[in-house]
Amino acid sequence: MKQINSFYLFNNGGFVCNTGCTYIDDDGNICNGSAGGHISLGTGEAYNPGDHGVAAGTTVRLAIGITAGNDRTGGQYFEYQPTAPGQAHYEITGTTLNSDVHFQGVQMP
Repeated sequence: MKQINSFYLFNNGGFVCNTGCTYIDDDGNICNGSAGGHISLGTGEAYNPGDHGVAAGTTVRLAIGITAGNDRTGGQYFEYQPTAPGQAHYEITGTTLNSDVHFQGVQMP
């Protein structure tokens, strides 16, 4: 499983959204990390799971909250390691009820 130090989401959709994550705890439960800030159309935000209560070595996935719309996830799971060199980059497009999440690879921030 690839290691990342954070997620980056660029909002190219017709809505406001926020970043977050889902993660798998030691008991195998799927949990939610706290949400990041609001991202307007044409802007992006980095989300560090460690800043939102997620421990190093945890399996994480990007979560996207869409204001007045259908929430989405990034799909892929990664191992969160604060010292890992890579950041998982995503772009979201579409509308509140019909959005698409595009994984753009693990990149150096």
